[in-house]
Amino acid sequence: MNKIFLYSLVVFIISGCSLQTKVPPSMQYRLQVTSVVKDYNAPSCKNDVLQLKNIVSYDPIMGRSIYYQRGDLNVESYALSNWEAAPYKILEVSLVSSVRDTKIFKDVLLAKSSAKPDYVLEYSVGEFIQHFSEDMKSSYVTVKIHFALLENDNSKLLYATTIEKKVPSSSLDAQGGVKALQAALNDVMQQTNMWLNNQCQKELQ
Repeated sequence: MNKIFLYSLVVFIISGCSLQTKVPPSMQYRLQVTSVVKDYNAPSCKNDVLQLKNIVSYDPIMGRSIYYQRGDLNVESYALSNWEAAPYKILEVSLVSSVRDTKIFKDVLLAKSSAKPDYVLEYSVGEFIQHFSEDMKSSYVTVKIHFALLENDNSKLLYATTIEKKVPSSSLDAQGGVKALQAALNDVMQQTNMWLNNQCQKELQ
């Protein structure tokens, strides 16, 4: 009887300790990109249709994990912070929406569209990550995307550029990284629109 009592007491104590040790809830972040509409003056593309295509898979944006890199060490992911949706999905829709809002082209299509475009804008993400110093006392993010503008009929490369933006993190955590990534991506999209407008001013053909 005493053995049963002691066993029950041990189980109760262990259970009580486990109840007091709570795992912090996971935080979810959504990549929110703001489209800044400006007036562009490149009439040569007004009757043309553009399609965007992502041609290279970049691991840190393909899933819901939020990644960071400390110095030159390996890339790691936050244990208790995740994206609400994989960034590559938001990125494609945001780029299409941003370019479409400029009205540089007659229309801008997603990669899965079956419509035939006049031009194709291929893009590949080279960096989309938060960096920390070795001592973890400072942090910034880098967003780098390469763009190549091609004729759809013959796949002729017309113009290409790489746009990169670095933004300091407002705090040394996932939240600060997410805010900085959003700001950097907004800037990259604005520069992309300006670049496309300049190419259209050269009368693409």
